Amino acid sequence: MTASAPRFETSARPLAEDLATAGGDSAAAPALPAHERLRVARVIARLNIGGPARHCALLGNGFARRGAETVLYTGRPGPGERELPVAPKAGFRIERVPGLGPAPAPFDDLRALLHLARAFRRQRPHVVHTHTAKAGALGRLAARLAGVPVVLHTFHGHVLEGYFGPLASAAARAAERALARTSQRLLTLSPRLRDELVLRLRVAPPERFEVVPLGRELDELRALDRRPAAAPLRAALGLPPHAFVVGYVGRLAPVKRVPLLVEAFARLAARRPEAHLLVVGDGGERARVEAAVDAHGLRGRVLLLGWREDLPAVYRAIDVLALASRNEGTPLSVIEAFAAGVPAVAPRVGGLADMFSAQAPSGLDLPAPVEACAEGALVPEGDVSALALALEGLAGSPGALAACGEAARRASGRWSAERLLDALWALYHRLLAEVGSR
Repeated sequence: MTASAPRFETSARPLAEDLATAGGDSAAAPALPAHERLRVARVIARLNIGGPARHCALLGNGFARRGAETVLYTGRPGPGERELPVAPKAGFRIERVPGLGPAPAPFDDLRALLHLARAFRRQRPHVVHTHTAKAGALGRLAARLAGVPVVLHTFHGHVLEGYFGPLASAAARAAERALARTSQRLLTLSPRLRDELVLRLRVAPPERFEVVPLGRELDELRALDRRPAAAPLRAALGLPPHAFVVGYVGRLAPVKRVPLLVEAFARLAARRPEAHLLVVGDGGERARVEAAVDAHGLRGRVLLLGWREDLPAVYRAIDVLALASRNEGTPLSVIEAFAAGVPAVAPRVGGLADMFSAQAPSGLDLPAPVEACAEGALVPEGDVSALALALEGLAGSPGALAACGEAARRASGRWSAERLLDALWALYHRLLAEVGSR
């Protein structure tokens, strides 16, 4: 492969692109010679438990099964974070990058950049694909220093507003616009996130973007028995037989706003004594979540379970998943809940709205500004009252709750692992063919 930097693709793709065709024709002929294995370098800041890390692990092992050679370059989780256990298959390995982490640290960032550039020159990947903000910056710069033919970045969400102060946010947007010019493609998990990055934040023109939704191995979750008698975790936790159980699964981080979810649950709990909230996950916000539980007198009604390996048992035990995030891409917890037949209540932020469809079941009468959906409900970002009303509406409509769960399970097929692997396999080969034709 040539080491020179390719020109950028300029053929426009419509903003209304169908999710089902993301990544192009999965049957496209490989651009590499038949004897040559596809070499991929993937970069993520750390393998903490969460959607981006699970995504990278799935891609590493999935591409290995297809005969590719993948190296996942990563740092170590930060304080209070737990590392995702990964068992790489033959053809997939993980390499630690000294200094790589999510927080800005000029000396460590320079170390990580130089390590990545040297590693890419040694591995000679055909494709460098970066994930998360810091890894996206360092990985793309290192790829250009090493002369990698194809460079991509996935936005699993973004930190371009709402995370930092006005000046730091403006600097982050300027940096992301410059980095976009080093990338053949920028990927988003949903059309709405792509539109936000193109139209409002002006990161790059629309032809630079493609929508490739997340994927997950969902067979075990889709096969779960949703009958109450099949949920032994409820009994193990001492929950009443007919409890209405709200669940949260994810990191306890500021962007997730779990204390706000506790506040909304407090309003539900005041009107429904059978309601309970299970918080599955951990992180730096745990003390604030515990303080919110105590402030509302909810000890015994809100159970903080930490990270658990038995996620199928968790989804079997809950009636509805709830989020209160300030920003999201496509949360893996919502995909998993949908596959398990669990509806969700979520804020209309990032890619979340693209996960829901408008055909609400009969009997689900939710007051404005709550939007009833086929798979649950959407609420305005930061609106505690609306979040509580949505949860109460579902709790009071068992038939509609069951119908939402059935619709959610049907919708989950959009996020299969094989669909994701097909889309990226085809996209990588298509971009390599474009580079090779110039």
